[in-house]
Amino acid sequence: MMKLKRHNFLKLLLIISMQTYAQDKLFLKNNTIIICKTLMLSKNSITYKDTSINSVSQTILKKDALMAELKTGEIYIFGSSNSFLMEGESSLNSTHSEDLENRILEWEEKEKQFPNGILGFYPVQIFAGRFTVSYEKLLSNKTLGIVFPVSLTYDMLANSTPSSSGSSTTSSTSAPEKKGVGIISGVDVNYYYSVKPALKYFFGPKVRYGTAMTLGGIEYMSFQIQNGLMKSRGKKFTHTFSVGFGFFKLSQKYANYPGYEANQVYPTGSLTWRLGFRL
Repeated sequence: MMKLKRHNFLKLLLIISMQTYAQDKLFLKNNTIIICKTLMLSKNSITYKDTSINSVSQTILKKDALMAELKTGEIYIFGSSNSFLMEGESSLNSTHSEDLENRILEWEEKEKQFPNGILGFYPVQIFAGRFTVSYEKLLSNKTLGIVFPVSLTYDMLANSTPSSSGSSTTSSTSAPEKKGVGIISGVDVNYYYSVKPALKYFFGPKVRYGTAMTLGGIEYMSFQIQNGLMKSRGKKFTHTFSVGFGFFKLSQKYANYPGYEANQVYPTGSLTWRLGFRL
C-alpha cells in the first residue's frame, strides 16, 4: 500500500512538472519570469493568461519584456521598437486588424486615467451669433457622454435690418420685435466607439430649446441625430466635429411667424466643431 501511494505521488509530480514545462515563459526586465499561455504578440504588447484556474487575460507592453519562450520552441527577443524571432515564424503573429484592436485597447487603458469631464468651447459659432460653452460628463469607461450646452445668442445683423415703422401689418403676420440676447440650452447624448487610438466615432440625439436672436428672436425646439468624431490631443485636449440632421418647431407664441405655418415642423441641420479641455 505504501509503495502504491508513493508511486501515485511520483506520477503526480511528473504530470505537474510536464505541465509546467509545456507552458510559455515571459522574461521581464525587472527579473520576473511569468509562466503562462501566450495569446497574442502584437506590435507593442503581449497578451497572456497565467496558469491558474479561471484566470483572465492580461496585457503587458513589449518595452517591459526581455524575451518570450513559447512551448513550441519559438523564442522572441524584444528590443526597444522591434522583436526578433528565433527558430521559425510563430503563428501568434497578429494580423493588421488584431494589431489595431490591441493598440486601441492600450489607448483605452491609458484613457481611463484621464479626467471624466470635458469643458467645451465653440469658436466658429461666435460668427453666427452664438457664444456657446458646454460641459460633457463621460460615463461607462468613457463610452457614453452626456453634454449640457448653453448658448447666448445675439443678432449680428441688427444694425442692417431695415426699419418697419409705419407698417400696418397686424401682429399675427409680422415678426415680433425682440432685442438684446437670447438663451438656447439642451442636452446631447453621445455613444462613443473607438476606431483608432485617440480617435472615437460617436452618434446620438441632440435636443435644443431657446431663442435665436439671429433668426429674428424666434423661440423654438429642435431635435437632431448627430454623428461625429472626437480626437484626443494628449491627455488634456480634444477636438470634436459632428454633423446633425433633424427637425425644429416654433413655440406656440411664434407659430405664425412670417414664412412659417402654424403647428408645422421643419427640417434642420448643423455642423459643429468643439474645442475641449479635460477637467
